[in-house]
Amino acid sequence: MNTIEKTQSAKIIGIGEDGIKTLDSIANKIAHNMDLEKININQDVDKDYVRELLDGVDVLFLTYNSEDKKALQIVNAIGYMANERRVLSIGLDSSVKENKDEINLNREFKMNEENTNNLLNIINMLLDSISDFCMINIDLSDLKEALCTDSGIKYSYGEFEKGTSNDEIVKSLLENTIKTSEEFSGKKEVILVEMDSNYCEDENMMIVLNDLLMKIQDSNEDTYEAIFSLYLREKNEGKIKVGLVCN
Repeated sequence: MNTIEKTQSAKIIGIGEDGIKTLDSIANKIAHNMDLEKININQDVDKDYVRELLDGVDVLFLTYNSEDKKALQIVNAIGYMANERRVLSIGLDSSVKENKDEINLNREFKMNEENTNNLLNIINMLLDSISDFCMINIDLSDLKEALCTDSGIKYSYGEFEKGTSNDEIVKSLLENTIKTSEEFSGKKEVILVEMDSNYCEDENMMIVLNDLLMKIQDSNEDTYEAIFSLYLREKNEGKIKVGLVCN
């Protein structure tokens, strides 16, 4: 784990055979932002073991297949204790079937070939957004408020070359929105922006950012309470990355 670039503690746990396979397949894309753990369904997952897993953790991700009922029992046991500790818990379910069982997590996403890259990019940007190394960061409580709802979530991600207009960026984000359901509260929108330090002149940076934020907000059908983050990086090839998460 790269402790230089993050201050909030995040962990991802692969549970059961399918959950571990999922974790192995995405590890190279998320290992810089969180610790990795694996739990076999035959392990003894008692309270002391889970407490140790959750020590110092602020954001927890679990990968699993909800059709594996033993794995789901472990997910719920960990999720229950995560909720007791007010840890933000997010499930990444590889099953193509709807999970009709009750699950003790704050948020569950289906992970498949079509959405994996976008979802992982959003996850990384969300973790970056609560880091002290983020130029304009957001509070973990705001992140919880956006994700911990009974309604669905809409999210979108895009990476754009220098010179792409803000209108084009917004259009692309809206056209590539992924929905977890058709019911939304329409209350909170998180706008995540990552810029190359050479994307624009320093004196124009906030002007460009403000214009982008306004265009995103003007494009919404709902009147969201919007919060945003800005992460500056070097060696990003002059690009801008934008993520949206709405409840």
